[in-house]
Amino acid sequence: MGGQPREYSNAVVMLADHIEEIGLAPVEVSEEHRYASLPLCVIDAVFSIGVGYTSTQATVARFCDKSGWPRLATSREGRGAGSHSLTDLIAFYDGLNFEDAAHALFGNRQRTSTTSGILKAKAVKLFAEALLQCRIDTFADLTPDRLELAEANILGQPGQSSGIAFDYFRMLAGDDDLIKPDRMIQRFVAGALGTEKEPEPRQAAVLVRLASRELTGRGYHWTPLGLDHAIWRYQRTRRAVPETA
Repeated sequence: MGGQPREYSNAVVMLADHIEEIGLAPVEVSEEHRYASLPLCVIDAVFSIGVGYTSTQATVARFCDKSGWPRLATSREGRGAGSHSLTDLIAFYDGLNFEDAAHALFGNRQRTSTTSGILKAKAVKLFAEALLQCRIDTFADLTPDRLELAEANILGQPGQSSGIAFDYFRMLAGDDDLIKPDRMIQRFVAGALGTEKEPEPRQAAVLVRLASRELTGRGYHWTPLGLDHAIWRYQRTRRAVPETA
């Protein structure tokens, strides 16, 4: 942990200790990480921000029903060949305004923000267009340089400045070294550190990622993605159990 401020380093150790103490164990990666095409990764990443995930799952399923596209590949490693592209996705918007697209393509009129946000149906198209501008159309086009340029473009779009949707898109597309810092992750980190104040999303993501490295150094086999999933499942289970006096 050399080079890190002591307070930050201590937080990572506390988080890793807590994970050990509660006996958190790796879980199978959820099925959305086997999306059959890159456009589905974009749709999920955009629609999942700020809402319950069951709503997002339903949105992706509706799009697949309307488009006739397969939702899942048989494996993460085997997807890509012959899959639908972002160009295919954008073609569905032809002749539709964004209100119509929200209804016809996704059956979902959610916005990126409840105050001044744009329709997520519009955000999906902007996100896909930014990727295409960086020569990313399918899984085969995902290179570090192209993704870095795409991130710079997408962070400037309405509702994307936090970078959470872009990081989650990369996770869905196959990057195991990232964390989606949603409220489940933030609450877990706050509990592990014994503080009522939840860390900011980016801070929570960095702490969990560093904790995965700390635990790897202790002989465990965690990836950031695996730890993200295990924490999320753990938190969901805790919420499902009624509190007792």
